[in-house]
Amino acid sequence: MTTPLLKLNGIAKSFSGVPALKPFSLELAPGSILGLVGENGAGKSTLIKLLSGLHQPNTGTITLCGRSLRFESPRAAINAGIATIHQELEYAAQLTVAENLLLGESWPRSFFGGVNWRSLHEEAQERLRAFGIDLPTHATMDQLTAAEKQEVSIAAALSRDAQLLILDEPTASLSEPEVRRLFGHLTKLQARGVAIIYVSHRLDEIFEITDRIAVLRDGDLVSTHATAEVTAGQLVHDMVGRPLDQVYPRSRLGTLGEVVLQLHSLTRSGMFRDISLNVRAGEIVGVAGLVGAGRSELARAIYGLYPADSGSMMLNGNTWKPRDPHAALRGGLVYIPEERKRQGLVLDHSLRESLSIGFAVIANRLGFVNRRRELEMVSAALTNYDIRATGPEQAIGTLSGGNQQKALIARWLERDPGMIILDEPTRGVDVGAKADIHAHIDRLAGAGKGVLFISSDLPELIGMSDRVLVMNRGTIETELSGEKLTEHNVILAASGLSPTDVPATGH
Repeated sequence: MTTPLLKLNGIAKSFSGVPALKPFSLELAPGSILGLVGENGAGKSTLIKLLSGLHQPNTGTITLCGRSLRFESPRAAINAGIATIHQELEYAAQLTVAENLLLGESWPRSFFGGVNWRSLHEEAQERLRAFGIDLPTHATMDQLTAAEKQEVSIAAALSRDAQLLILDEPTASLSEPEVRRLFGHLTKLQARGVAIIYVSHRLDEIFEITDRIAVLRDGDLVSTHATAEVTAGQLVHDMVGRPLDQVYPRSRLGTLGEVVLQLHSLTRSGMFRDISLNVRAGEIVGVAGLVGAGRSELARAIYGLYPADSGSMMLNGNTWKPRDPHAALRGGLVYIPEERKRQGLVLDHSLRESLSIGFAVIANRLGFVNRRRELEMVSAALTNYDIRATGPEQAIGTLSGGNQQKALIARWLERDPGMIILDEPTRGVDVGAKADIHAHIDRLAGAGKGVLFISSDLPELIGMSDRVLVMNRGTIETELSGEKLTEHNVILAASGLSPTDVPATGH
């Protein structure tokens, strides 16, 4: 029997007497990949911080390669052989790839005592080659793509002889080809005996890349499974205590009303061209496509963030030429942007401030805010959208990603719009929050709203949409619905192929 590379025995952690992780035990073999899943708040981040030396356990032991260890700092964990790649990558943006790879180490010196830059770059190139990575070592980090920055982070971590690699939501900002490249790196590391803990909300990736899956819920390790022996339905049930068919609800009757939004030959140079579509009342129209296909750019143009060069739009039967987002809001159209932290939220604001921005009826005739009415509406939104917070004055930046997203959705939906554009509304949120957001979207369509739903999560897009428009290089490649709406066909169309170009694989 293989000796475990990592062994956790009775590990637990509490903060101010409140348990974040309840005692549990877990083992990880050399060369294995363990998927770690659970809702936000389940304990995943706490476990990562225990293993990376940011926190110390209250009870239990951590054994790595047969040695019982206690990490008093992140440096101690790194020195012991544990490398952690956080979701928010840590790097020096203005330094070169070579400098980032060798940060914290002794740099080669020239005869005169200065840095031997040639030797530094040669060493960096050798380290990258060791992991099959081809990058210019003279480039600064801020010149790289998200995937390339991640490759540098992985190479830097593993060049210090790490035996355990922890990846936290590693594909959150990667395109599909970049995900493929990452998985290729992980497979090579696995063959070298490196053990990997892979933390992700994306169950399709968990099933593809892992050997075993551990499920955390409310600080408890509720189950572990061999990946080949568990279904997505079982995992969802373990994570949230509800069956999979409630994750993609279809309570609406399917009766469609008049056309709410109509586009005809809409074009903006360099972004999208000749876009024609319509969305009816009570309909969810999905939009699929690879990164750079023009989906988000189209959404922003409809919302009035920038004008189209040609073509026309109609909203509720009237010619639609939004000058800015304020005009869109007045017209009954709202847009939930892709990057909530950068485009949708002010993280220092309280929930009350963040939510009430969208409320149109809390000011009196003189323009003064009615505080009582404001608090009533904010409290109702917290309840209606199941936003889990200590109260209306909690800073929105301290909430989990799922609760931040629900707050952003609540802000604009409380205006009772007739047309809603959602751009990656569940990116980076846990399965439970995702199911809540899906339920709200389903209710919107059931209430006769038009929904344009942009998502890179194909099971979500197919599960929620009445039909899906697939974009490729700025144009609508095809429309899929009914039996033709499959992941296989969406991927082919997004790549500019038709289903007859590539044989089906049975998915």
